[in-house]
Amino acid sequence: MNYIITVDGGTSNTRPYLWTANGQILTQRSQEIGAKTSAINGSNQAWKKAIHNMIESMLTECAVSDNAIQGVYMSGMLTSDLGILEVPHLTAPVCMKNYQEHLIRVHLPEVFSKEIVLIPGIKNTLSNSESLDSLRRFDIMRGEETETYALIERYGAGQNTIYILPGSHNKYVFVDESSTILATSTTLSGELLNSIVNDTIVSSSVDHGFPTMEHYNLEMIQYGCEMHRKEGIGRALFLTRLFDRFGKQSKYNLQNYVLGVVLESDLSALHNAAFFEDTMNVRIVIHGNGAFSHALYDLLKDDPAFHNIVLDNSEEIPIAAQGAYHLAMKDPTFSTARRSSG
Repeated sequence: MNYIITVDGGTSNTRPYLWTANGQILTQRSQEIGAKTSAINGSNQAWKKAIHNMIESMLTECAVSDNAIQGVYMSGMLTSDLGILEVPHLTAPVCMKNYQEHLIRVHLPEVFSKEIVLIPGIKNTLSNSESLDSLRRFDIMRGEETETYALIERYGAGQNTIYILPGSHNKYVFVDESSTILATSTTLSGELLNSIVNDTIVSSSVDHGFPTMEHYNLEMIQYGCEMHRKEGIGRALFLTRLFDRFGKQSKYNLQNYVLGVVLESDLSALHNAAFFEDTMNVRIVIHGNGAFSHALYDLLKDDPAFHNIVLDNSEEIPIAAQGAYHLAMKDPTFSTARRSSG
């Protein structure tokens, strides 16, 4: 039987999965190690060793030999300058139907004895690096292209789509009707929200917490957006303390309010991106099942500029792992090996 391994490596976490060729995950691992570790250590050796150990642990658990592995597919920050091997970004537009043609094959025996396949990230076209206005339209991603690949497989082609991937850095991926990634746009909203609730005077008012679906309050989220528009982000955030001290609002209400203040910046960025002229006929797919994703969904549903909004909250298998698996299935090298062994 043929097997593949997919590895999603981010800033702080790394997650390898052992798959059968028919799409079953036999086992998985997770460890708090990533690009941040390499940056702190000034070396990627600890990250390489951790991946090696996690892979060996999975194979031992499932009694699978190295020779049965037809490929190890890695994405995310593993292909960055802090990863196991830097791979240059592809420049958009990039057709995802043929993305398997861009895979990079390397041998890194200190990580694994068999071939490793690196999935490159994507960057926007940059016409003039000395122009701030040109740089304003520039963007990069590593890992989200693999997540987008999974979502394209799920939702299909035929319609201009904006895929929204919430996280520490929210990604807005613009894909045309032929499944070509035209561009991406990133906001710092997740990281900004984390800083606000943990490292500012607002922290005590929200009890250092984030909104949850249990205490989800769309009205407070919408009010946070409104205050951002009317008062600016600085004043809107300070109002959180006033609402707490003098308005006696609950911490849950204020957590939702702060989320709204932050997300108003995302809505503005999305409107200004303008990669599609006719937004009424653009499908928007928001991935995730937490309050962050639900808030974006609810806010965009009420936005007259957009019409077709989808909340993709299926989380059975992380979409980064799904995307890497789908790429492996279309990789000619893996397909040939599978046929020859069958």
